[in-house]
Amino acid sequence: MSHFGKSGPPDIRDTYSLLVLNITFRTTADDLFPLFDKYGKVVDVFIPRDRRTGDSRGFAFVRYKYADEAQKAVEKLDGRVVDGREIMVQFAKYGPNAERIQKGRIVETTSKEGGRSRSRSPRPRSGSF
Repeated sequence: MSHFGKSGPPDIRDTYSLLVLNITFRTTADDLFPLFDKYGKVVDVFIPRDRRTGDSRGFAFVRYKYADEAQKAVEKLDGRVVDGREIMVQFAKYGPNAERIQKGRIVETTSKEGGRSRSRSPRPRSGSF
């Protein structure tokens, strides 16, 4: 019952996400990719952006195919200076969705007016707007 011949995007569960903190707003996925690719097979690099302004939010996710390579990247790149900033590299606890925890709920919900008003909009939580 092996699933090795399966084509298509790699299963999220089979990859290892690193959270890269303290990058500058100028730093792009193209800047980070070669740096991390030295240590193993990078599946993708994702830099969350602010929905309104389109600016980088100052952190990134790098996904590796293999755990030992991700581990090596953490050891070699944590504390490395990139674009004048000392970056922090750690394993992302929650994969690509860690950014939701990162920014906290306060930013997302406008709970100042009414407080309980959120409960009457049972929209599926898709990040489409």
